[in-house]
Amino acid sequence: MKIGIISDIHGNYDALSTVLDVLKKENVDLIVNAGDNVGYSPFPDECVRMLKDASVEGVRGNYDEAVGYDRESCGCGDCCETVEQIRRASLKWTQGQVSEETREYLRALPHYRMIGTGNGKILIMHGGLDKINELISPDDEDKLMEISIRTDARLIVLGHTHQAFSRTVNGTMFVNPGSVGKPVDGDPRASYAVANMGNGVNVRLSRTVYPVEHNIRALEEAGLPRAIGDMLRKGRSDSLA
Repeated sequence: MKIGIISDIHGNYDALSTVLDVLKKENVDLIVNAGDNVGYSPFPDECVRMLKDASVEGVRGNYDEAVGYDRESCGCGDCCETVEQIRRASLKWTQGQVSEETREYLRALPHYRMIGTGNGKILIMHGGLDKINELISPDDEDKLMEISIRTDARLIVLGHTHQAFSRTVNGTMFVNPGSVGKPVDGDPRASYAVANMGNGVNVRLSRTVYPVEHNIRALEEAGLPRAIGDMLRKGRSDSLA
């Protein structure tokens, strides 16, 4: 079974449409999404409609929760005041622009989702099992072990950190596909992963170019902070969102 894995789209329609086209050409059997569909870029409704049309199996991220429930904070974690200002402006703009249909979709997304397949179970979550905005890195041996022990999934999909990795712990494959719409590792290309589940679980982390300048022009025209465009253009690791 071939699974497309995405996360952290953050309203970036150009990046999402490019990645979904790539996954379609790869003939994946299923696409799973670790959340944070909205925020930062100016196409929250369009991204949600695209995910629904593509029958993507997703979960709720901290930004989805903040928009869906009109939270005062995105729950992104502490950072410098400059980044906090960008986060607040992005959240306020997104909350003021999304349709009620999008809000309902975001609220209906589960904290985590277990999918059964003929090749074993897939667990999808944004942060961790207990906290939606938990930061889990590939070096968190104890945390990965704990999650593996608490579930019988063969493949566990994470998001939130925007940092791509794949690692096997206790016989369980963990994958963070990185960010589709807001990379932070210095590579501005959209990030995603493809997993093959058979006798084993094999993962390929991938990047693809998308029309980033079109998205940047759109966000600036929408009145979002120009600094977001700078982050997207450079793929800078200014924040974890």
